[in-house]
Parts: sequence; C-alpha cells; structure tokens
Amino acid sequence: MRSRWMLPLLSLLGAVAGAAGCHELELSQLRCSIDGRCPPGYACGSDDLCRKSDNGRVAGPPGSKKQGEACGAAAECVTQSCVDGVCCDTACGGACEACNLPDNVGTCVAVARGNSPIHGACDKQAPASCGTNGLCDGAGQCQLYDDSTVCGAPACDKGSNTFLPEARCDGSGTCAGIGTGLACAPFTCRPDGKACADRCNSTADCVKPNVCSNGSCGPIGNGLPCRDALQCQSGFCVDGVCCNAPCTEQCMACDLTASLGTCAQVTAGPPHGGRGTCAGAGTACGGQCTAASATACSYPGAETVCRSATCTNGAASASQTTAAGCDGAGSCGAGLTTACGVYMCAAGAVCAMTCAGDFDCAAGYICQGGACQAKGAAAAPCSSTSQCAAGLTCKDGVCCESACADACRACNLAGQAGHCAVVASADDPDSCPPDTRTCDASGACKLKGQQACTAAADCGGGACTTLFPDADGDSFGDRGATVANGKAKQICGGAAGGGWVTNNDDCCDAGDTNKLVHPGQTAWFTAPGPCGGFDYDCDGATATQYPASGQCSATACSAGFVAATACGAMGDFQSCDPAMAGVCAAPAMQAQACH
Repeated sequence: MRSRWMLPLLSLLGAVAGAAGCHELELSQLRCSIDGRCPPGYACGSDDLCRKSDNGRVAGPPGSKKQGEACGAAAECVTQSCVDGVCCDTACGGACEACNLPDNVGTCVAVARGNSPIHGACDKQAPASCGTNGLCDGAGQCQLYDDSTVCGAPACDKGSNTFLPEARCDGSGTCAGIGTGLACAPFTCRPDGKACADRCNSTADCVKPNVCSNGSCGPIGNGLPCRDALQCQSGFCVDGVCCNAPCTEQCMACDLTASLGTCAQVTAGPPHGGRGTCAGAGTACGGQCTAASATACSYPGAETVCRSATCTNGAASASQTTAAGCDGAGSCGAGLTTACGVYMCAAGAVCAMTCAGDFDCAAGYICQGGACQAKGAAAAPCSSTSQCAAGLTCKDGVCCESACADACRACNLAGQAGHCAVVASADDPDSCPPDTRTCDASGACKLKGQQACTAAADCGGGACTTLFPDADGDSFGDRGATVANGKAKQICGGAAGGGWVTNNDDCCDAGDTNKLVHPGQTAWFTAPGPCGGFDYDCDGATATQYPASGQCSATACSAGFVAATACGAMGDFQSCDPAMAGVCAAPAMQAQACH
C-alpha cells in the first residue's frame, strides 16, 4: 500500500521527467506520510510538509549553517566564509592560519610555532640567509631561522692567532657574528684555519712561553670549543664551549653569539643544548625562553585564548562551550560546556534564544511565534509528531507513549494502540528488516536462516553453525580455516550449501583437485601430495609401506627394500623370484610407497 506522500510525488516526478533528472529534483509542497515520514534526505516539518533534512531534523534554509558546521561553499554559511571545510568566523586565508584545528573549529587561529603552514606554503630559504624556514612562528606568520641556525663558517687567523666562531641567525632575519675574535692562546690556529687547535704534537703548536705536555699547551679560555671541563681555564665546558660558570639554568646558555663563553640569558626561543624542553611545545600554550625568566621557560597565561568558544549542533540537541585560556604551565584550560535546551546554535558560537523556523529548535520542539515550544495534541491518529502532545511520538500512525524504536515493537496493535507493545513471531519492517530478520516469540529481533551470526542467541532458530570451505569437494573442510582468520563463517540454521561443510578435517583442501588427501585415505603413493609430504590420510603421520627388510635365505625370501628408503625416493627393492621358491630376484630400482 502506498504512503500518502507517494501519490503526489509520482505525479510531480512525471511532470518534470522531461526537464530534469531525478537527482536534480527538489521536493516542495509534499506532505508528510501518515506516520510522519518523508523521502530520504527530508524530514517532516511542523507544517506537515517535507523539508530538507539535517541529521533527522528539518534543515535550515541555504546560508543558515552556523560557525563550525561542515560546509562546501561560503554561501552555505551565516558567516559567508567556508574555510578548511567548516563555516569560519573570518576569511582566514593566511598560510599560517587555520579554521579547523581541534580546539578551535570555526574560529580562525594561528598555527602553532614550529608546525607546517595550512594554506599555501612558507618559503623555505637557505639557512645562510636567516630568512624563513618553511614553518610557522605561532603568531600567524612564517617563522625566521633562530639562533640555532649557523649562517657563517668559523675561521682562525694565523697571523693574529684569533678565532672567529661560526655566525648564527638572530631570529630577526640577520646573520650575527661574534664581532671581535677570541685568542687561541695557549694554542695556535689549526693548520686548516677553521678553529683553534686543542691538541699539540710539539711546542711549536703552542704560543710561547707555553710548551707541549701530554698533548696540551695548557687550559683554554672561555668561548673556545671544548670537549670536557679539564680543557677549560674556568673548569666549565657548557654548550660545547668553555664557559665562565656552570650555567645549568633552563633558559641560560653559554653559546649565544653575542656573549660566547659567558653564561647569558636566552631571551627568545627554546632552551639550548641538552636542557629540558619547555612543556607544551608546538601548541598555542607551549612555553619558550623569554626575557621574563632566566631560570625557567615562560608560559602564556589565561590572556592567551587556546580554545575558542564553540556551539555544536547534534542530531537532536545542541551545546555551547566557552572559550578557554592557557593555564600558564603549557596546557589549555577547560571550557565550560552547557546544553542549549530547546534551542540549537545561533551565529557567533552561542545557543540561540529565538527561532526563525523548526531548524532552530531541538528535536521534539517546533518554532511558534519566534520561540521553540513542545509539540502538542491529544493522543490520537496522527500524520506527524507535531500533532501529538509533549512526550508523545507519532509512530505507526498513532501518537505513542514513546519513540518505540526498539525492534519487534509497534504502537498500533489491536487493543494496545498508543502503547509500545511486543510484535511476537512476525516481521516488524520499521526496525526488524524482513529480508534478514524476524521477531521471535519473546519479541526479540533475530536473524533468519543463512544470515551471518556469532552465537546461537543471534538466530531465530537458536542455532549458529560454523561452516568451513571445501575447495576440493571431498566433503572434508579446510583444517586451517577459522572464523578468526576469516576463512570460516558462521550462519544461522546450518545448511552447508555448495563448497561448505560442517567439519574442518581436511589437511590439504585448496589445490587438491583430484581429492587424494583426506581422512580415511588408504591408498599408497610414491609422490608427495599437492600440499607437500605423504600424510595422505591426514592423521598427522607418514606411514611407510615397505620396511627395509628384503632378504634371501635358504628357505625363504621376504619382499622389501634392501636399505632404508624415504617416502617417494628410489631404492633397491628385493622381491621373491616367482620361478624359484625361497630365492630372491635381483634387486631393482623402485620408489618407496607411503600414505
């Protein structure tokens, strides 16, 4: 029997068949069916007309999607900006900006420091330029190489015996050198002119009056490269150079270009050397060294918003979450989430306070006079839930005490109309598809015969049978097949059908086209089976037909191989001479038979 909406739909389809394909047709003025249903992609509105659907609710008109909702074009959004697949608060087109980051869906925020750009790319220039390094700086711009980047080679002037260390970027686009050099004394420059020597072979490698002793001209000064503290006059080798102090603080370093060899504060960027990294690195709340503290990393506080305010529309209701700031320790604080009640989300990532249509109302509510109100009407025959009282649902053509969505339940059974009652031993097409399932006597939706199952309780007949493939058709199933490895299957009922059996006794199923290998095989063979080996009867062992016992005596001759012979191998076979009793014929080559 056709639903009420089908007849006008068929007429409407016929009228436009020559003008547009079915996929191009948008329904209008199509009334909901008796039980409140509409064609796929549509939902029944409070005016009993089928409207475009959004997760089961009446969808808003074009351009009504709120900030943070999925979109495919700017015209779909209230904000008129569709960026990174969501309605965004701004155009958000910068390379280091994004609108779909997990904590800020719908809000344009800067990509965290050290992460790759989202839109387009940041130019990755040569490190020696001290320009951009291809990553983001955490403030929405492309990052410049920091002071960990070498931009100039070291050199040692043999005339003045002065060492100029490598130059490094200053994080502002400039390659900064040390300025004046460092004296190599008590050593001289290395022969390659790239550094001061730190070992000597003779006194000629030392600056007078120092002499070479055990490979050393004496302790070296601060700022010169070192391997251990014993090389340094100060007794401290820190960050690869001799330092004037232990310099262990997290945001102090001895390898700063402007103060090489002196323990100085790192005023920008991550800690140097092997010092502990700042918590939250790579996030909006991640710490770094700043001028504010020499002993530890500095962290953004609550003034830095790390999670923007959001409002999320679900299928039936909505909730809003307040913005959150950093906690000053490298993590993002928690926002406060509250339900929107009878309303859905409005523009600006907040709950709506008024409605322009049913799409602004939570499931179970309709828009009347600019406010979302509970649906109402007496429990009676209905065509949509809008005709039913609050708390009732239009189900099976009547106002029902519940949604009655469980399998094998109906609200229109004779004598029980309006109550969600058990449909026993019959099909419930609403929630128990008749092609695969049926309602049993207890009102449970069970699988029909031949349907895949995992336990007997799944099946209407109470039997879930495991079937194994029988590729060679010898009535024995593959021993290696299990449900776990996907080669065996379980179905309700148990009728095996072609290619399937209820046992898994065959030790060689696939490839055994001649059906030679199977339990109970008694024939003998001289060649390995199709799966290898001579276990033709699947008993787990190989039985040899002839022992190594062929011999001849004055009174008797016994058949057998002269020496032990492996299955399928050729060997000397001794047999009785048919012409002379008790005499053995000459041994002949023969294959050992096995099964």
